[in-house]
Amino acid sequence: MPLYGSGEICTLTTPRPRPSEPLSVPVSRDSVIVESDRDRDAISIVEILSILLRYRVMIVGLALLVGFFAGIKSLMSPMLYSTEAEFMPKGTRAQSQLASLAQQVGLAVGGDAGQSPQFYMDLIKSRPVLNEVGSKQYTVRTDSGTVRGDILTLFNAKGLNAAERRSFVVELLQGMIATSTAPKTGVITLTVRTTRPDLSVQIAGNLLDQVNAFNLNTRQQQASAERVFLEKRLAEARGELRAAEENLQAFMLENRDLKSSPTLALEFNRLNRTVDMRQQLYTGLAQAYEQAKIEEVRDLPVITVVEPPEIPLMPDRRHTLRKVMIAMLLSVFAGVVLAFVRNSLAANKSAQPDAFHEYAELRRDAIQDLTHPWRPIRRLFSSQRPT
Repeated sequence: MPLYGSGEICTLTTPRPRPSEPLSVPVSRDSVIVESDRDRDAISIVEILSILLRYRVMIVGLALLVGFFAGIKSLMSPMLYSTEAEFMPKGTRAQSQLASLAQQVGLAVGGDAGQSPQFYMDLIKSRPVLNEVGSKQYTVRTDSGTVRGDILTLFNAKGLNAAERRSFVVELLQGMIATSTAPKTGVITLTVRTTRPDLSVQIAGNLLDQVNAFNLNTRQQQASAERVFLEKRLAEARGELRAAEENLQAFMLENRDLKSSPTLALEFNRLNRTVDMRQQLYTGLAQAYEQAKIEEVRDLPVITVVEPPEIPLMPDRRHTLRKVMIAMLLSVFAGVVLAFVRNSLAANKSAQPDAFHEYAELRRDAIQDLTHPWRPIRRLFSSQRPT
């Protein structure tokens, strides 16, 4: 800055640092924290890699061992043969004809839950159907010859009572059967998987026959109950119609000149409408009654087989490689967890020797209690004994 003094002008300047002197750069606290966090993250990653490398033999060995046993188990499992059949349910004509008379006769004719694909999928795996399928006779070709018998005979289920046999057959067949449905078309796919190709085809065919028979029998029983109800209701409607006709006849006999009196003409129209309504109701009930009689004895198939079951030529794929890879991946994950657990225990052992010593004693006592269960019972009674 200029100084005004004795006629001379002086200028003060800030001294510049010499090139040899280092420039002082301010260091913020945040940068130090960030650098320390980075160092800590780098150290943590190195520690993780070190733990994995330290226990690499255990991790790799566990993966190979589990993968080996998974492959052996897959190769030793029996070959299975699958067959598929497709079918779809048929609608009932009686339902559409009775729908218009539902409110008049008291029948709740709405959406038939028995026509849904889910009903048939549940029906296939139901106990009544599977018990009937299990009691059928099957012929199976084996290496030692041809074997004929029911499911219990084919699978050598001996020494079981009646309840145990039924439960065995149901559980066995439920494990062989799988069902699915197409959302758009409603076609139901039935899959049967057994150790013999001819047995798979026979079980699938018997399932289709039994589902058809069970559903047909159920519909016949429902039609029989509807026939009984309609027969009773038809008799009541016949009596009501006869009474309405007799009232109209009596009125016409007593009042021959209806045009001269508006009141008589109005009463005549009312009685005539009553007769017409009773006649329509009686006609509808008579048609429904005849249709129920037809449905009661109808023995036509209630399902349409889209694709019948066929004998499979090749066994199902075992997917051994996929099973081995999944088992190895799961075992690697388990090995990594075990490696971190062992490393943590080793660190605690060196950092807290007293706590680790107590843990080792408690673990040893727990193992001894599991191998000798009478010891904790003895200690329990000894602790309750008065001193």
